[in-house]
Amino acid sequence: MKPGQVLQVIADCPQSFRSVPEEAVKHGYLLAAAPEKRGQDLYFYIRIPL
Repeated sequence: MKPGQVLQVIADCPQSFRSVPEEAVKHGYLLAAAPEKRGQDLYFYIRIPL
């Protein structure tokens, strides 16, 4: 992916609500928006830094 692009991650594991944002930040990525819960699915938007 190129800097500035946003990756959408969809997960259905409840633990993802905490672990996905933690891992993204740990590896130098940014959360573009707060995680969203839609039914059983969790949506994450991760931005590649510039």
